[in-house]
Amino acid sequence: MKKKLPIIIFFCICAVYSAATFALDEKEKQPVADFLSKLRMSYAQINDYSATMRLESFENEYQLQRQKMWFKKPGYLLLRQLGPFKKGAALAILPNGQIKGHLGGFLSFAVVSLDKDDENMYGVTHDSALSTDYDKILDIATDMLDRVIDYSIETVSIDNKKRLVLTTSYDQKFDRFRLIVDPASMLIIGLERYTKGKLIHKIQWFDIKTNINIDTDKFNL
Repeated sequence: MKKKLPIIIFFCICAVYSAATFALDEKEKQPVADFLSKLRMSYAQINDYSATMRLESFENEYQLQRQKMWFKKPGYLLLRQLGPFKKGAALAILPNGQIKGHLGGFLSFAVVSLDKDDENMYGVTHDSALSTDYDKILDIATDMLDRVIDYSIETVSIDNKKRLVLTTSYDQKFDRFRLIVDPASMLIIGLERYTKGKLIHKIQWFDIKTNINIDTDKFNL
């Protein structure tokens, strides 16, 4: 029996080894890195922008959040909630890290200071307001490059409009991500997260206006 033990261990190790999923090497995932670099180069030409966002969660019960956003480099952000999630609430982030907010409801007109970990910083997709800007989204996508196990970059038709779609797969809870990009502006207009083929989170950007010279006073609540 003792002589068979090394053989049993060998087959156990082989089974674990073959079941593991490995990330792509640098050369294999280079097209993904190049695609993200193109998005970052396009964003580098933008000083400020506004957009209407639609955020949906299909995780447990369906949740919908609509918000208007304004962003100005180097780090001004204003979010106003349009409902139904926290309708009337507003959040302003300044480059010095200061965060102010109207919390909605009967507190709509009261301005409060918020910590970056405050629950009011998070929406229905569990994303922090601090990760709303395109630059932060691209940072997250770039940081996840080391864990990519498969990908595709396609030109598809969505609502009769040509779009670029980057799909990346990972060996983790959210195992598939999709970035939907407008090929004219090379800006992200959609982000989707999946678990085992099921859509969990969907974020869309509409009516994007860039380089509109937003006054910094806009971010004072």
